[in-house]
Amino acid sequence: MKITPENWTFCSFSHEELKAIITFGASPDILDDSFVYYVTVLDQDNNEVYQKEFFSIEMACDHINAKYSNIWEITDATRPTKSGGCSTCIAH
Repeated sequence: MKITPENWTFCSFSHEELKAIITFGASPDILDDSFVYYVTVLDQDNNEVYQKEFFSIEMACDHINAKYSNIWEITDATRPTKSGGCSTCIAH
């Protein structure tokens, strides 16, 4: 699974205590009203460790997938976390 323009708002990559996400903001230029996208890596305290700016969501998705998809685990916040299993089953 990869991060796409359709799922970037609820998917991220994680590794140990780091998380890579895509966020968006506005250009700091007062005459420019365009949005910018950021690939950001946060530590366990949500401190920024790394950030790179992109002018399209497609470019941000390409970058985050190229950098993290093969080595970090993807998280989809819309899917429930796994729980239970034989040790918590009350059927036996």
